Amino acid sequence: MAEATLSQRMLENYDDFTRQERRLADLLLENPDLLGLNSATEISAKAVVSKATTARFFRRLGYASFKTAQKKARDGTAPSTAAPLPKGLERRVGRGQLADHLAGDVQNLVRSIEALRSDELDLAIQSLSRAEKLWVVGFGDNYPLAHFARALLIRIKADIRMIPIGGFSVPEEFASIQPTDAMIALGVGRKTRSLRSLMRSAIHAGAQVIYLTDQAGRGSTEVATVTLRCRTRGVSVYESVVAPVSVITYLCSALALRIGQSAIERMHFIENIHEEWGDLVPGDL
Repeated sequence: MAEATLSQRMLENYDDFTRQERRLADLLLENPDLLGLNSATEISAKAVVSKATTARFFRRLGYASFKTAQKKARDGTAPSTAAPLPKGLERRVGRGQLADHLAGDVQNLVRSIEALRSDELDLAIQSLSRAEKLWVVGFGDNYPLAHFARALLIRIKADIRMIPIGGFSVPEEFASIQPTDAMIALGVGRKTRSLRSLMRSAIHAGAQVIYLTDQAGRGSTEVATVTLRCRTRGVSVYESVVAPVSVITYLCSALALRIGQSAIERMHFIENIHEEWGDLVPGDL
């Protein structure tokens, strides 16, 4: 089995970290290159913790010392530099801002996939496949992600509920949740009290909650059955959503395969409706 990366180790232990250890973890999850490029003293100063805390932090993660972890980062056992562009793509894109943007997105996607655990993904897919109703929740900046997730899910399952719905009270919509349901909760970037309250209430109702969040998202058994974290570091003004979109697409695709024949029949039925109604324009506009 491949050795766990630093990001995987931090995410697996995050809920058990002290406040100071979480400062270190947040710093290194947001800026993985720091480990290979900075001394223990410099990293401690950036995280506003003592050097002794930094030394204990890396020993707690299974490294003999800070130097051991740093050497693995520099040797490539743990990613330490920006993921390169695919062969030939750098030449076509050039070395300007667009190339930096693409390199950042590739880096986010690669590091997110490295950190995701297969057992947690399997549990998420299993929970979604067994659910009678699926709920998709996304407030504020997460609403477009939630809308995208629902657009994929409605093609393969019939009963997909979305929160919030414009003009409707959230508690009234949420009141029909059952222990046999499952929820995908989106918490990338800004998170709201409403999201936390909904997730906690869903867990109390006995439903399964799959929480898709960013690298600093903490999650806990009080609010989520499974927490899937994505790296969203942007290279300019906005955070990147490439990794969250990819994980949503993967979950929905894997769910369709898990459901099997009924999902295929539903997709065919939807296509037949489009053809009967003449909704789709053949060819280019």
